[in-house]
Amino acid sequence: MARQRVGMSVTAWLVAGLWAAGVAPAGTNAAGTEPPGAVEPSVPPVRLELEPAQREALKLTMREHLAALEAIVSALGRQDYRAAADVAHLKLGFPKHHEAMQRERGAQLPKQYQDLALAHHQAAEALAEAIATKEMPPILRQLARTIQSCTACHRAYRL
Repeated sequence: MARQRVGMSVTAWLVAGLWAAGVAPAGTNAAGTEPPGAVEPSVPPVRLELEPAQREALKLTMREHLAALEAIVSALGRQDYRAAADVAHLKLGFPKHHEAMQRERGAQLPKQYQDLALAHHQAAEALAEAIATKEMPPILRQLARTIQSCTACHRAYRL
């Protein structure tokens, strides 16, 4: 007989924590405004015209960002703040931005896309700083802002 899990999943705890921390609805930051360069959800995303190798490089970067978010949430669940902050900085912050720029070399990306990418990496750096406080409400607020920077770009662009 399969063991039944008792308690909440990490995702459920994250959602509950974000709600308890007073995080704004999806697509807005705590001030209730869109991230820089964000578009209305009703506007269809613009297709990025990239060479196949650049498209694959960008897809890899997006998958790495998602894996980093998962690692951050997992580390926070273990109360391993050092690991969570390191991932936020190294895998989502400016070191990752520089790595992605090298990987996507030559890609002609619109200024709005570049602004959204910069806002994402700035949010990730702020997340690393928030994690260092070991205080969950500010951590969760900044985690939400970081995720919102992802969704703002995904609403604006597609591959």
